Amino acid sequence: MLGYRTKPAKALLIQNPPSIPTLLIAQVICYIRDTQIIIDWHNFGYSILALKLGPSHPLVHISKWYEKAFSQFATAHLAVSKAMACTLERDFRLRGPVLVLHDRPASNFQPLELEQRLAFLGRLPITASLIDEIQKQRLRLIVSSTSWTPDEDFSLLLHALVGYSNLATSSHPHLPELMVIITGKGPQREQYLAQIASLESQGKLEMVTIKTAWLSTADYANLLASADLGVSLHRSSSGVDLPMKVVDMFGCGLPVVGWGKFESWDELVVEGINGRGFGSVEQLQAILVELLGDDGEQLQKLRSGALKESERGWDTEWDNVAARLFGFR
Repeated sequence: MLGYRTKPAKALLIQNPPSIPTLLIAQVICYIRDTQIIIDWHNFGYSILALKLGPSHPLVHISKWYEKAFSQFATAHLAVSKAMACTLERDFRLRGPVLVLHDRPASNFQPLELEQRLAFLGRLPITASLIDEIQKQRLRLIVSSTSWTPDEDFSLLLHALVGYSNLATSSHPHLPELMVIITGKGPQREQYLAQIASLESQGKLEMVTIKTAWLSTADYANLLASADLGVSLHRSSSGVDLPMKVVDMFGCGLPVVGWGKFESWDELVVEGINGRGFGSVEQLQAILVELLGDDGEQLQKLRSGALKESERGWDTEWDNVAARLFGFR
């Protein structure tokens, strides 16, 4: 009904994925109404499907063909990374120009002053009873947000925390206790909660407390701004997308440790400046010990870099790229 009753727009901006049936329907409607179509690429639908079905599954090949075929007629394309733009130009052979528009955090993801951070943690039920330990830095707060899906192997973090706890109770007694808050919902949540409970019952997390939470958008943003370190386990199904959770963490001035073994990681995280990348349990454990076990100088350096990154807002990114494309500037 909207295709017939509303006045035709000059351009239609659609996000991909989802690809099916969005790309086909959008192409048909835009052809009928003489409207330009612009695709905002955040990932590839076929690569996400491959996580569930496997890369060789016939439906994955069909999905890839569909995505390539029905993106050819777009007037222009926006890609969240340079690596994605290169993939679109090289593998998809798109006719329209591909512009890089990096994801930036929403305006509610902002850094907090120390007093604001302590005040928030003091009223958040999950941390209120530990505020004295947090204030004296005897307890460090780590946050990881997840959708509990196959593209995030949470066992990496659990095993690294077990190793950290072992060191803290033996050869590295100077290491602080950790509270790790994991936010989000998803299909593998109960599976990992069972693993956490098992590790706790075996006494393998003596120096680590793991809690899960589902927070409002405002509280989630404040938690990121109040934590000492963020952890991202996003592996990237395509290798060229950017984890939005890291973008949000940077928006709050939170330094990040994340899985860095995919092509576009370096476009977001500058090693040793605003975060650190890892590719194994051993590397993650070593980074946690290094950042949390010294005098705090290295962690503060990363926070300074993350705070610098927080100055880059969505409005600036949009104005520099998309606004020009749509003729707003």
